[in-house]
Amino acid sequence: MAARVRRFAYAATLTLLLGVAALPVPATAVPARPSPGGYLDLTPRGGESRAVRISSAGYVAGNAAPVPDGTFTGFLRSPSGVTRALGPLGPHAQAVNDRGDAVGCTAGGIGLYWHGGTLTYLTRPGRSTCLYAINDAGRIAGASAAPGGGEQAFVWQDGRYTDLATPAGLASAPIAINDRGQVLGRLFGTTSSVPVRAVRWSGGTRTDLGTLGGTQAIPTALAEDGSAVGTSTDAAGRSRPFRWSGGRMTDLLAGTGVDDPDAYAAGLNAAGDVVGTVTNRPVLWRGGTLTYLADAGEATAVNAGGAVTGVVRGPDAAPAVFRWENGSLTRLPNPPGATYCYAVGIDDRGTVVGNVALGDVNHAVLWRAQPK
Repeated sequence: MAARVRRFAYAATLTLLLGVAALPVPATAVPARPSPGGYLDLTPRGGESRAVRISSAGYVAGNAAPVPDGTFTGFLRSPSGVTRALGPLGPHAQAVNDRGDAVGCTAGGIGLYWHGGTLTYLTRPGRSTCLYAINDAGRIAGASAAPGGGEQAFVWQDGRYTDLATPAGLASAPIAINDRGQVLGRLFGTTSSVPVRAVRWSGGTRTDLGTLGGTQAIPTALAEDGSAVGTSTDAAGRSRPFRWSGGRMTDLLAGTGVDDPDAYAAGLNAAGDVVGTVTNRPVLWRGGTLTYLADAGEATAVNAGGAVTGVVRGPDAAPAVFRWENGSLTRLPNPPGATYCYAVGIDDRGTVVGNVALGDVNHAVLWRAQPK
């Protein structure tokens, strides 16, 4: 069962015609509700919410509505537990950095940047815009509607837009940006006959990450050292998880004897750890070795220290978000009545954030790091 996806309300304002407008962020709190079960429900009482990112320092970005079917607004939770609504135009949060800056967009195609208590609207005349990633220097990766159709990836910093090199006739969109300013993204066409390609922009240069012998590669995550993971087709047309580093793409299933068309890599860190799913099981690739973390489920993220999160499933228990560290897997407690759960990420202290469905209502949930 998948939790519902909603559209977000948008109200027009003349200030947006200026292209960049700044307003103070209202200090409306979105309180977290502690539980004796060891988790925090980040949902307004009687409402619903969805977590979208947790930074390595523990800032959480998400979206919440005070009542089911209400207007969503972005929220930002600090590592100390202060949670604020990011209004006032029904913003949708997409990413957050370790300084507590967040980015996103409205359903009406206006980019949103929260920094130092101020909400800045980023628009490009006649071009809908969304901001997807931000690094700790405040460099933002986003995409705008291209004049000729499709999307055009760009970076924004200090009031300046720089379009990222995109071949004529193709569209581009960013996935992530690291603190080096490198951007991971996709090149694609307007029809399914044009294969998706994984690319990295660095210092003004676009690099096609290549494939494993096929025609397509889809990126999923970027590390601080510039390496990336994703899924590529091979010469036989099979889908295979890959890690790309130093100009070389490696098939993560090579030498394992496993042929799983649904295997994928979801996250990585600069130490070379990669996590994902193989044969419907959460896995960790470390030092060239594939390790299964549980009998069923998926791994979605790994932090700088190698701690992993994801979802574990089994025939005798409800699905649960997990934290895996130093060879030990811990099932994290679900709110009562949970029918679905998903792990969004894990910070460098081991705090996990995810989403849990209670009936038809989605709840953003945080599980605190274990004491060291």
